[in-house]
Amino acid sequence: MKIIDILTTRGEKLYGCMYGKSSNNTCVIITNGTGGNIFDNVFLRKLGEEFEKQNITYIYAHNSGAWGLSTELFDNCLEDIQAFVDYAKSLNFKKIILGGHSYGANKVIYYLFQNKKEPIDKYILISPVDMRYNADYKQKSIDELLPIANKYKEDNRLDDMLPKKFNKFNYYTARAFFDFIENKNASNLPIYSSSGDFSQLQSIKQQGLFIMGSQDDYAFGDAKKHLQKIKDNAGNPKSKAIVIEGAGHTFKAGTNKFIQSIIDFVK
Repeated sequence: MKIIDILTTRGEKLYGCMYGKSSNNTCVIITNGTGGNIFDNVFLRKLGEEFEKQNITYIYAHNSGAWGLSTELFDNCLEDIQAFVDYAKSLNFKKIILGGHSYGANKVIYYLFQNKKEPIDKYILISPVDMRYNADYKQKSIDELLPIANKYKEDNRLDDMLPKKFNKFNYYTARAFFDFIENKNASNLPIYSSSGDFSQLQSIKQQGLFIMGSQDDYAFGDAKKHLQKIKDNAGNPKSKAIVIEGAGHTFKAGTNKFIQSIIDFVK
């Protein structure tokens, strides 16, 4: 594995982890979710190690939310992902497969919706989340922070950090907080919520793999039904849905089955 650094068109440097040789035929690019990184997501690091054994190149593509979660804006994912796709294209891989974990899945959907002519062969949604419902589910924290954020907006302090953590998880600037709870482009997997629609997903012509653990909290007790709703709205009818029994959101259990499912799909 080697560290690579990529510059986005807005001038931000992103770091990725690349497994395998640049001379391989296939490159798999997977981007992180909310605050995810190569150190926390051990299952994706192990996936990279297996890809390397299989002579498949793998790039764990840190987006701007990997280290700068407090200031992340969803629409920046277009530039973040494009930077890594352009890097893979510069190495002349015959196949490029794009994937995202958690919030990263929403970013991949939005990217593919906006970039239909890019040479992406397949795509993978790992532990995909209904982000709008996820935000509504944390309404108590939103209600607590919203008046403060509105006051910051009135005072032209959108880029100042809010004084309390969102859902006891992370701090946001007022601008990033509004983006997380209001950005309509991220509402592209309305599995439970009444807002948003599946039009972005429906427009994607590539074959997709949708994979999730049976114990993932974001499936609310029925991962099979959760993934079936996504599969039913996928633009490509050959897309696949796989539930890994006993696994959670980050596949601490079921890691080997998760890895083999991904390998089989990529090959």
